Amino acid sequence: MAAAETVESILDAAEQVFGTHGFDGSSMRMISEQAGVTQSLLHYHFANKEGLYTAVFARRSALITEYRKARLAQLFNGDKPPTLENVLEIFVTPLLQFFRKKGNSAFYLQMVAEVTLATDDRSKQIVTQFHDPSAVEFIAALTKVLPGISKEHAVFAYLYAVGARQQAHAQNGRAARLGGTRRESPYALLVPFLAAGIRAIVQASDVDNTMVGRA
Repeated sequence: MAAAETVESILDAAEQVFGTHGFDGSSMRMISEQAGVTQSLLHYHFANKEGLYTAVFARRSALITEYRKARLAQLFNGDKPPTLENVLEIFVTPLLQFFRKKGNSAFYLQMVAEVTLATDDRSKQIVTQFHDPSAVEFIAALTKVLPGISKEHAVFAYLYAVGARQQAHAQNGRAARLGGTRRESPYALLVPFLAAGIRAIVQASDVDNTMVGRA
């Protein structure tokens, strides 16, 4: 097996193990067994468990961030003025297209969920390094398509949208257990849901500013 293929196999295995057991519940031994390689080979390519954990995020975020960045650039350089819905359609792009192995998206999403709200330094560093650049791009896009939105409100609109998007990404069957038939894509529902909520934030801000002006 070529070196590049070996690294990809190791990252796939790490993604599955970390996504199943979390960082603390995983070990290099578990990952080496899943990948079918020696532990020494893991250490050769990634030094330690933390380095391998970070490498999984680096691989996925590079693909996802570059794709979204290119789509946003294309949108704002087009002939038609972009709308909020146009931006949100890029924001909610399904992740399956970035995974060559079926099922790995669920493992990666679990890893993302683990670091997103965590307060430990490792998780915060991962979010800062791999997720914040994309966040900055989308927050800027929101301020462009909604000139009336403040920077603070754009930030929270983005963060609330991330939470809703995680539910659309979820592959845990909860929607079906609660009675959701999934006759239509959850992403199709997500765009109008987010657009209405974000516009409501702008409207509420306009009302607040009007009341302040009258005081």
